[in-house]
Amino acid sequence: MILTIIRMKIPKRLKDLLDQKQAFIDSQRDQLSNTMVKLQSDLFSNILSDIIPELDVKDGLILDTPKNYKLISLLDKTYKDFNVSSTKILAEQVVGTVSLIVDYNTKYYNSVLGVLSERFTKILAETKNLIDLKIGLTGDKVFKGGWLDSYFTASPVGTELKQIVSQAVTSNMNKKELIKILKSKITGTKDYTGTLERQFNMYAYDLYQQYDAAYNLTIGNEFGFNYFIYLGGLIDDSRDFCAAHNGKVWSKEEALTWKDWVPADGEYPEGWKVKQKDQYSHPGYMDVPGYDPFINRGGYHCRHKLGWIADELALKRRPELTKN
Repeated sequence: MILTIIRMKIPKRLKDLLDQKQAFIDSQRDQLSNTMVKLQSDLFSNILSDIIPELDVKDGLILDTPKNYKLISLLDKTYKDFNVSSTKILAEQVVGTVSLIVDYNTKYYNSVLGVLSERFTKILAETKNLIDLKIGLTGDKVFKGGWLDSYFTASPVGTELKQIVSQAVTSNMNKKELIKILKSKITGTKDYTGTLERQFNMYAYDLYQQYDAAYNLTIGNEFGFNYFIYLGGLIDDSRDFCAAHNGKVWSKEEALTWKDWVPADGEYPEGWKVKQKDQYSHPGYMDVPGYDPFINRGGYHCRHKLGWIADELALKRRPELTKN
């Protein structure tokens, strides 16, 4: 059944707060991406200084010698040392960012609910601790086995680099050619993304967005929010799902049906042309493993956010909704 849901005029104070938070998240995500670019350049520099000068070489060709095979173990140490220093840099950046995301959310709930009660303030702090643990933080420290700790240690990058050097030794590769291959593998080329950038795009691109969503979902559950506004605006390449949901009030029960949503179900802004050819198929961009509508929203790399609102405001905007 297709529901007729009015696109609501969002209270300016709430929209401004959420827009400010999203702008901050975007800027910090870009900064995190820039950090990855610098780190992969540092990794290449470390290998260039630790490994390459020590290779047994004759007439520019890498020799098949015991010493060169032992250097593969040294490469392993170089990469592990890089992991330690890189994790520290990442942790400092992430800790500062998530703390400010929490500050933005506190301002938002202050605006939604008025002056925050002592209980609410306590729950805000407890929620931050919980979500921090999910990404591998305790206080301002990274703990072993958490997401941040395993970001590099569980990466296949170290193994791939050792395979490249091992192959260079067995095939008597030209040293300059090995340097060229390592550089393109680690730092990338104009047509190929560097190894840490690629890893970032796979696993960390949505880090702050999902931290914010998980934080707000926990708060929403704790205090019994039943409704939210789907926010983020629309641009030319916005997805059909986001176009159909943007600027509207939704209930938690409605969100639970999104895992089966198809474009034919949507009501769109005037002039919107549905992009998906088969409007009765579930969009592939929403096929996130373990999809959670409150965390993943419109799927991979979705920039939209849920602004939880009090029942009174939701029912005012959509009188047909009823409380549970």
